[in-house]
Amino acid sequence: MSSYKDLLGKIDIVDVISSYIELKRVGNNYTARCPFHPDDTPSFYVSPSKGIFKCFGCGVGGDAVKFVSLYENIDYWEALEKLAKRYGIKINLKRREKHSQLLLALQKVAEFYHEELKNSKVAIQYLQSRGINSKTISKFQLGFAGNTENMIRLLKEEGLLEVYEKSSNLIKIDENVYKDLFRNRLIIPIRDIKGNVVAFGGRSLDGSHPKYVNSPESEVFKKRSTLFGLFEAKDYIKESQQVVIVEGYFDLMSLWQEGIRNCTAPLGTALTEDHAYILSKMAKTAILLYDGDQAGKRAVRSSVPHLLKAKMEVRVVYLPEGEDPDSFVKKEPNLLREMLSSSLPVEEFLLEEIKKGNKQAFDDLLYFCGFIPDSVKKFELLKEISRITGLPITSLQDRIPKTEVRREREKVELSYHEAVFLAGLYRFGFEGIELEHLRLSPQAMELVEAIQKGEYHLLPGYIKNFKAYDLEKAFKESLRVLSTVEDSLTLSFEELRRMSKERPRKIRLRK
Repeated sequence: MSSYKDLLGKIDIVDVISSYIELKRVGNNYTARCPFHPDDTPSFYVSPSKGIFKCFGCGVGGDAVKFVSLYENIDYWEALEKLAKRYGIKINLKRREKHSQLLLALQKVAEFYHEELKNSKVAIQYLQSRGINSKTISKFQLGFAGNTENMIRLLKEEGLLEVYEKSSNLIKIDENVYKDLFRNRLIIPIRDIKGNVVAFGGRSLDGSHPKYVNSPESEVFKKRSTLFGLFEAKDYIKESQQVVIVEGYFDLMSLWQEGIRNCTAPLGTALTEDHAYILSKMAKTAILLYDGDQAGKRAVRSSVPHLLKAKMEVRVVYLPEGEDPDSFVKKEPNLLREMLSSSLPVEEFLLEEIKKGNKQAFDDLLYFCGFIPDSVKKFELLKEISRITGLPITSLQDRIPKTEVRREREKVELSYHEAVFLAGLYRFGFEGIELEHLRLSPQAMELVEAIQKGEYHLLPGYIKNFKAYDLEKAFKESLRVLSTVEDSLTLSFEELRRMSKERPRKIRLRK
């Protein structure tokens, strides 16, 4: 049986890497555009004689196993086993799976919740009301967080109670007294790319807030790099080379039931750069299928840049206002399939809208241009915008956000009330608020300006994904605290929302 070094000696690194990206021979070596960072000029080199690769742009390098690990977003040992299987080489790897006990505990709890679902009429009735059938319940191993004492007893019998506490799903209040974070909620297990249960989503069934609760991050669960349904969908995504991105658990499950299975969803957070990178290794095209309201449009503007930076073709399907993928696929499944199949690349769609005089489309396309890594493609787009509008290319270039300079900052000094206020602006809009009557730090004002311009890449992640028990109530309170005048919020929340709805703006077309 071969050793690790024997395996590396038996596989051809050029054969391995060329099965993922196109290589061009240059002398005794091979070169390509690096798949791990935006690379306009080939800076990625492969040396067959040394059995290594190296990118002189981003610095990444290693052997064939390291390349497969990075490209497929799997750990090194899994990549090693994959290559051994691919080349028919038997290899004996003795390794202890890191976090294996915690993953085992999470799987045991998922199985417990799944069994508990049978005893909950409320949860079953809720799933029926949402049109979720038994096959989907089984496929996604949906459950119910019922008897906490029985769950504790099970974990104790398995010797996994202390291990499971590391997930932070279970809170120890006193000796032998525990609180289940998901008590009385519908349970949706969240799996990693390998199929391991790493977290749970819990949906309230009695109207209590918050409506959804997700597991806290742990040593096996990171929200910014985990996508719901990706394990179930990965083969369909790779086969079609397309991924449909939705926002919610039920959006995804309803699409799955209708046979649209190349879909995935972020976990109650905005789509991240990590998400886009992972998806770019599976598909060439991403189709954003978000709600048809203003929040859905903001989510599109926030998501597209990450996907463009990952060198994906991005398409957007705009649903009618008031519809979401869950509701729309139930009413018009065939129409939705047609909309998905006939969707245009976002650049082409926006160019057509610009021809109609849509100023928002003009702003969006210039914004997205800042995230296109291909400089030739970017320039061709600017030429077309210039042709349609009559504006000089230099003027258009000046309006493109300098994304390479103004990076997303996670650590910004803000007060709690400033953070809540910014989260409310991002989530709901509110053009009716008089900013001059608010006490805001320079840092907060800069982020307010970014929200007004739609430059969401400048917002810290914790603002875009801000969690509050009742954000509307917290927003009102923060607005009161920050205000320099009495009765700063004379309008109702609903009136502010109405005033914030975007109105189509017109631009002058070239004659």
